[in-house]
Amino acid sequence: MASYRLTSKARSDIRRLLALQTKTLGETLREADLVSSFQIKSALQDKIQYPELRIGEILAQKNIIKPETADFFAQDWSKVVIQPEKDALGYYLRQAAILNSAQIEVILAEQRSTGVRFGTVAVFQGFLKSTTLDFFLANLFPEELHVSPFINMYQGSSIF
Repeated sequence: MASYRLTSKARSDIRRLLALQTKTLGETLREADLVSSFQIKSALQDKIQYPELRIGEILAQKNIIKPETADFFAQDWSKVVIQPEKDALGYYLRQAAILNSAQIEVILAEQRSTGVRFGTVAVFQGFLKSTTLDFFLANLFPEELHVSPFINMYQGSSIF
């Protein structure tokens, strides 16, 4: 009988998937720093009164997050994390309704003129918390987490 060994990357992917599948939507949103512990507790209290509503729906009704944000993390997040080919960071932030198209255009224009990384510009512009950026990087692009946020993306150009 043939013996198969998982690569270290495959083992890591499996561990991440299992960890994702055991997290609640509230835990994921909290880790992404999109909601506070108090907001989750409040939504859970409301759920007692309205058992037919999901936590994401309650958070959206309270205008804590957008309905699209709840949907993205409830329906798409675990699939996105494990897919081998990733889209650009801005794509996922737009899908999660964390950034809108106008904000992305501002970020891209700044990125083109300075060479500063997309996420860094988003944080400096006040469109995104640094903790939310770290959450996305850690889960989607772990190899990028320790790269300088100020790296000049354009080889041979100077930002001075």
